[in-house]
Amino acid sequence: MQDLVNQGQLAGAATLIWRGGEASVACAGWRDVQAGLPIEPDTIFRIASMTKPIASVAALMLSDEGRISLNDPISRYAPEFARTRVLRSPDGPLDATDPLDRPITFEDLLTHRAGLTYADFHQGPIAAAYREALGGDIDSDVAPDDWIARLADLPLIGQPRSAMYYGRATDLLGIADRAH
Repeated sequence: MQDLVNQGQLAGAATLIWRGGEASVACAGWRDVQAGLPIEPDTIFRIASMTKPIASVAALMLSDEGRISLNDPISRYAPEFARTRVLRSPDGPLDATDPLDRPITFEDLLTHRAGLTYADFHQGPIAAAYREALGGDIDSDVAPDDWIARLADLPLIGQPRSAMYYGRATDLLGIADRAH
């Protein structure tokens, strides 16, 4: 790791190896390059899309416990999604929509087939609408309940279960916390 830092290929990293009941930690590089602050064993890292498997496992655990069903409509826990509409064309105008053919379910969220997207994946008006309503893809200053309401007000780019769209589906899985 230190060689990669020295070559400028990596700002910093931390590793932990667990062997025989003992942990070995190694740190190299910087958590803040400008301030010269080094990576330390307790440095907090962004894990971005690595939160997706964590949220997915949590939702599946709730399903295994019988607290939610994968076929439950999301609108049962976030009523805002009862009024969600679908764009006729992913790059089309925001007011050219149709009603949902069927409700979005937890299964749709887990399989990225809910019709949700990320702003930067599209060229049409939906891209700007996502950015304006939800804030950044990683950082957002919108409170969770407001974020859910704003997401529900945006049209989907496709009918639930019609196609796989990588995007905000797993972010929305967090509403399972509203269930229990």
